Amino acid sequence: MNDLKGNRFIYSIVAPTLLAISMFIVSFYVIIIPLFEDSMMDRKKEMIQELTNTAWSVLSENNEAYKKGRLSKEEAQQRAAEQIGTMRYGNEQKDYFWIITSSPKMIMHPYRPDLNGSDLSNYADNHENKLFVDAAQLVNEKGEGIIQYYWQWKDDASKVVPKLSYVKGFNDWNWVIGTGIYLEDVKLEIQELKKFLLKVSFVIILLIVLILIYVLRQTKIIEEKRVQAEKKLRSSIQKYKSLVDASTEGTLMLVNKKVTFANEKFINLLNNEGAEIIGSDFSSLFKMTWEALVATIENPNKSYILETELIDARAGMHNVIISLTQITHSGQIGYILVVRNVTENKRLRLDAQKLSDDIQLSLQLMNQPVLNLINKNVTCSLSNTINEVARIMTDNRSKLICVKEKEDIIGVVTDTDLRSRILAKEEAADKPIYAVMTSPVKTIKQDALLYEAVLLFEQEDITHLLVENNYGSIIGNISNQQCLEMQRNSLSYLIREIDACFVISDLKRIYNKVPLLIQAIFTSTDNINSVSRIITSIADAINTRIIEMALKEVGEPPCEFAFVAMGSEGRGEQTLKADQDNAIIFEVHTEENKSYFLRLSEIINENLHAIGYSRCKGDLMAGNPEWCNALDVWKDYFSNWIDNPDMSNVLDSSIFFDLRLIYGNDRLVNQLFDHVYATLDGNMTFFNQLAKTVIRKKPVIENKKVNLKQFLQPIIGYLRIHALYHAIPETNSLLRLNQLMAHSVIPEKTGEEIEKIYNFLMHLRIKCQVDLLLDNDWPDNTVLLKNLTDIDQQTLKTILSEISKLQDDLQKSFKISEYQQ
Repeated sequence: MNDLKGNRFIYSIVAPTLLAISMFIVSFYVIIIPLFEDSMMDRKKEMIQELTNTAWSVLSENNEAYKKGRLSKEEAQQRAAEQIGTMRYGNEQKDYFWIITSSPKMIMHPYRPDLNGSDLSNYADNHENKLFVDAAQLVNEKGEGIIQYYWQWKDDASKVVPKLSYVKGFNDWNWVIGTGIYLEDVKLEIQELKKFLLKVSFVIILLIVLILIYVLRQTKIIEEKRVQAEKKLRSSIQKYKSLVDASTEGTLMLVNKKVTFANEKFINLLNNEGAEIIGSDFSSLFKMTWEALVATIENPNKSYILETELIDARAGMHNVIISLTQITHSGQIGYILVVRNVTENKRLRLDAQKLSDDIQLSLQLMNQPVLNLINKNVTCSLSNTINEVARIMTDNRSKLICVKEKEDIIGVVTDTDLRSRILAKEEAADKPIYAVMTSPVKTIKQDALLYEAVLLFEQEDITHLLVENNYGSIIGNISNQQCLEMQRNSLSYLIREIDACFVISDLKRIYNKVPLLIQAIFTSTDNINSVSRIITSIADAINTRIIEMALKEVGEPPCEFAFVAMGSEGRGEQTLKADQDNAIIFEVHTEENKSYFLRLSEIINENLHAIGYSRCKGDLMAGNPEWCNALDVWKDYFSNWIDNPDMSNVLDSSIFFDLRLIYGNDRLVNQLFDHVYATLDGNMTFFNQLAKTVIRKKPVIENKKVNLKQFLQPIIGYLRIHALYHAIPETNSLLRLNQLMAHSVIPEKTGEEIEKIYNFLMHLRIKCQVDLLLDNDWPDNTVLLKNLTDIDQQTLKTILSEISKLQDDLQKSFKISEYQQ
């Protein structure tokens, strides 16, 4: 047996190692050295070609002197021959140039002056090569080239060796100039290279031998440990059996899909008295495949919790929670399962289903865009009298009329206005309509949801809203009554409930409903933008109520201020994994003002954290003195970030370009962004740097998981930089996309692809976070690949290539070279 193991070791480890060493040595002499010889010879040929061109330029200079009349032809030729005759190169400065005519006749040879002026037609080397005749013929045919012959060793006429020369013709004078290298030099260099490679190969072989010795030693140690481990495993069989029997929960052990041990508690769970459990297949006991069970184990040293169904002999199926632990049993991998009835998880899912049933119909109605309920506008001119307007409204059966000046709607009048402002006050009906119209008009975007319209009706205390399309044109109106008819059981009531809270615990209770609410929304709409906006609206309402409660605690503010959100909440794209990204902008800088707003911010941040909105790990919160400042300080911040766009400034500032007002005076935010867009105008250096940050974000699909936030970041960044460059004030990614498409910045087809990708990623991200929360786990942006369908995984791979195309587009748009990346 030992001999057999020894032979197996020789064949599996020693023999491949020796083969690798042999191949290594052969490759040096068969592949590497010949390649170096060819490469070295090519470099030598290039060298003498360049040297010949240099000497040829001397002929050209003297010929130019002759052509310009500064020298006679004979003087020019004599001068050129003398200059070239003194030119030397090489390690010993003994390498030279020679000149002949095309006849051939020797013009100049520095080491054979006896040949100068001689006819070389019959001159041959000691191997009968008529080298000068060959040189002249080659130049006559091709103008230049290489010849090989035998010649004396530099200035030593007693030694004749092979030589390689490069020759080139000078047509104006019918001359041929040449120089060469001795092949003996090349051979010496190759010999030196061989010696060096031999030394290198010896060192490598020595290292391989040492590694082989180390492997032999480690193998022996591992084999000894394996034998000892087998002995311990054999003794552990009884220990595991005792563990299963002693457990107070239903427990069983499985090896190779079969039950090896099971305690009485587990048998009772099956309600199958007298059945033989040992040897039963796992799939016959649980509504789960063996492969799915094994795939759950990521770290063999940890236990895992999963939910499945137990096949009950009497009741059919009932939900159970399994605590799964991997063990080693008799040299094989086994598993111990502790089985419990479902309690809390079952209750949570029943609650979710109940909430889903309660609000599903309402959500389907209230999560549709206002465009679906739009009314056609009835209009009148500014000069129409009240009587005329009332008649127009009656004829058109409209409760609203729009007052136009030229083509612009400058005001509205409702039937309520006519009653309260004319009839109740007994005003004359022949007055012009502008005397009683409401101006300026209140508008809402056509893509806004009905529940957002309800909130706006309540905030503004009005009965009608004019509807704008994506180009800012008014296309119709919507009434409060229409929304109220669909409002019952809608999300607006949840917002009202938030507004009625007076203690943090009540707000936390509402916040805890959000995962169940979002799960219910998933069953009633495929519009993921609606889902994230609903999450954001709830967050905005909670933020607003927290601020109002904090203001009561610290007293009236000393000046106007704006509480703003950045990041996902700033873009209206919040998910269930949300921390705080907020700041305060106040109007006037004094130490007293800063102290007041810092105190206010600390209370806000603390209460938001208590509710469930975690503190920002980077401390990007209003309670940080750096992010609680006067308007002028904020302007200086943006000026510094934009005018000094090093990579650190660009990375630090990018989140602030998604800034959105949550509470306070919008004038401060508007003034800040007027300054931002003025500073950005024409600053291509900043946009170039901002584009680099987007191009460098390379999402990847890891071995077992994928981070969905990393997939979204390049898309959000792509839309952000284009929106900033074109001064589009929207912060929401899809609203930015709509505006960019409306301005023809992004082609319609590309925009539709971006929207599909964004919606897919957001839907997958929020769905996975809901599932984690309902399983009593923390929401995360990372998803295990095993929890995704094959279609989802393939879609993610396709999205990777689409993101790369967007990054390539940024690279072209902002002229970023690969070197700059």
